[in-house]
Amino acid sequence: MEGASKKMRTEVEAEDVGQPKHTLSPFNFQDLTIKIGDKEIFVKKDDLMEVSPVFQTMLTGNFKEKDAQQIELPDKDPTTFAHFLRHTLPGFDGLELQEATAHLILPLAHEYQTNTTLSKIDQVLAECVEQREYKYCEKLTEEILTAEFYNLQQYLTACIGKASAFSYKAFIKDSKFNAISGDIKSKIFLNMCKEMEIRIDQCVQEMEVNTKINCSFCNSQKRFVETKNKFKLINNASGPRFWVLK
Repeated sequence: MEGASKKMRTEVEAEDVGQPKHTLSPFNFQDLTIKIGDKEIFVKKDDLMEVSPVFQTMLTGNFKEKDAQQIELPDKDPTTFAHFLRHTLPGFDGLELQEATAHLILPLAHEYQTNTTLSKIDQVLAECVEQREYKYCEKLTEEILTAEFYNLQQYLTACIGKASAFSYKAFIKDSKFNAISGDIKSKIFLNMCKEMEIRIDQCVQEMEVNTKINCSFCNSQKRFVETKNKFKLINNASGPRFWVLK
């Protein structure tokens, strides 16, 4: 896990080339220091409480941090936390959120309930999924689990859309697929059925256009019509539509 986290931080640092160089707070009138290990991050307390109900409770409730000028977060990574603040607090207008950074700060945004940051992450990850071509479903399964765990609806919808390109057999080969909830599995398979129906319609239309032969030897057009008539479209009010061969 430490190796993966270090790799993620390296990717984030690479993405930040050309971005504004203010990892630590650029604000004036800082009145709170966040100490992580031997690093200190300076922030404005009111801004922090405004974006995070967790910090609001911590800094105003009956806790040791109340009225403190410095709080310690020993279990956090200072670089990751600084990136989280950069994409959460005011003062960083124009700072673009990249995919690697979004994944890196997602657990912190979830922990501290910073809904605006979660919405930004949701949108960025959804756009990345829509732009990506998936050769294998294992990566997609991991993304579905992440989107479902953190309740990122745009991200999840984009993943479900991509999942319809894979077969059921491809998914069940991945043991992680069993961890996906039944509701999300149902949505994936419903999308698969819709895609199947579209493809069958296209196939039938193509056959109608290209099957013009009608001779005494093969009688192919007649056989095509007979085959086509065997396809019956069943409408089920409580579920997806299926093509079946009777």
